[in-house]
Amino acid sequence: MTRLARLALLVCVTSLATQAQAYRPGFDLTVIPVQGSAEFEVVQEHAAGPRQVWCAAAEHGRDVLRLPTATRLYIARGRAPSELAGGRMTVRFSPTPVAPVAPPQDSPYTISLRDVGFSLSIGHARSYCDDRIEDLFDRF
Repeated sequence: MTRLARLALLVCVTSLATQAQAYRPGFDLTVIPVQGSAEFEVVQEHAAGPRQVWCAAAEHGRDVLRLPTATRLYIARGRAPSELAGGRMTVRFSPTPVAPVAPPQDSPYTISLRDVGFSLSIGHARSYCDDRIEDLFDRF
């Protein structure tokens, strides 16, 4: 391999690594456990949308709480300022069923951060974590 080809390959690999690192913080959300319960809050930061918040909830449920992927996570409190997070916007999740406060406002094809009782399985919510990879390749 010539020197020029090696240099070109190095530039390409370095460029991919830099872009991957630049995107990752968008999913690097803070999760705060609620003391005395299995509930937890995901802080909505880095301009995160519903997919990123559900991804963070699923990763916490799987990696920290050690729940099976078939376990459903429920919205225990919809998107609102949190006392645990110093007033930042959070969504509170629970691995146990939560009774809905009101009928769902969203259609069945949207991902809610507001509707108490709305749920997804950890496996389903984890599929939104794959967006990190898809979004990276959409840049090319």
